[in-house]
Amino acid sequence: MKAFFSAGASTLFRANRLVRTPPSPGWWRWLRLVLTWGAAVVVVALNSDTGPLPQTIDLASAPALSITGFSAAVVLLTLVHPLWAWRSAAVLLVLSPMVLKGLGDQWGWPWTPGTMLAGAVVLLAVAQSYRQAVLGWVFGGSLVALWLPHLLSAEKFVLLSAVAGGVLVLGNAMRLRRVAEAERVEQRRRLEQEETRAATLEERAVIARELHDVVAHHMSVLALRAGSARYRFDLPPELLTEFAEMQDTAREGLTEMRRLLGVLRNESGEVETAPQPRVEQISELVERLRGAGVVVSLEISGAVGSVPGGVALSAYRIVQEALSNAVRHAPGSTVDVSVAASAEELRLVVANSAAEPPPPDDRPKHGLLGMRERVAALRGTFLAGPGKQGGFVVAVTLPLNGG
Repeated sequence: MKAFFSAGASTLFRANRLVRTPPSPGWWRWLRLVLTWGAAVVVVALNSDTGPLPQTIDLASAPALSITGFSAAVVLLTLVHPLWAWRSAAVLLVLSPMVLKGLGDQWGWPWTPGTMLAGAVVLLAVAQSYRQAVLGWVFGGSLVALWLPHLLSAEKFVLLSAVAGGVLVLGNAMRLRRVAEAERVEQRRRLEQEETRAATLEERAVIARELHDVVAHHMSVLALRAGSARYRFDLPPELLTEFAEMQDTAREGLTEMRRLLGVLRNESGEVETAPQPRVEQISELVERLRGAGVVVSLEISGAVGSVPGGVALSAYRIVQEALSNAVRHAPGSTVDVSVAASAEELRLVVANSAAEPPPPDDRPKHGLLGMRERVAALRGTFLAGPGKQGGFVVAVTLPLNGG
């Protein structure tokens, strides 16, 4: 019980920072700014000579002007601290009938129309900013502020209480909807991050497994050639010893690599023994797409046959994924593939023309992520984006000297 009343005192009197709703989206803050300033202008207009107040009230007097300015200031204060604005509005509700005497006899209410509108605006701002526990104390404090002047009949007190409660309920519903939307966006963002992380790890595992197969192939050949050298050549004893040590070293390297990368086997635990594709086989990819009715051009230049195995494998996979993306996301477009090898680097360009966009697809798209991971593993450069003439371009440069 003590804690209960302590929380109420904190809400009503103390200025400690209470837990508020998370920040709103940018568009909502701008809309709130415009609406709040508009409400302040309306508050002043309602208290002007052309407002609904009786002409017997001197609205140009200092007390009336002070009440009008105070009401507008309370509305603007909601932009900075809604709870302080409510505290100020409560004081305004208590003091206003004392400053402007006779209002209740002349138009039926002890407050000016602008003051009443300011109170409603403040309650709405508080309800959109704080939790229900705070709103309960705000509602109770508002009833006290309405009751203190002793100028309301029971019917009017009940009516204003119902209006205040309705405004708080409306504002709280708006707050809860905004919070739910923010939580949904945050959950979606986290889910996308998890999917991206999972796709990254999966792609890295595929890259590591493929590179492992390439390296294992070369080390196996090295071990075989070192072991058969004694039978193919007439070698002195010291060279035979050297070749034997080379063979043992290669075998130890293969054993360690299999032990460290054993987790990169496929799900069935079987070793993939099919030969890994190379740059030269990009032409087979193009021919298969042509057979499916896709217009694809291919230009290969340079000594692509001398590209190292790991680079050749990644180049093939990158072109394969880029072609798949072009067919999937730009159906009906023409695709140009360029492969150029030099002594220092291998350059790949896959460009498709503009086409009608395909139907919306909510499935996660990790094709570019996979290509970027492969390029990063080889310390190359990766560029992907809209082309100058429309469409989409993927341009990759892979160093041939290890980066």
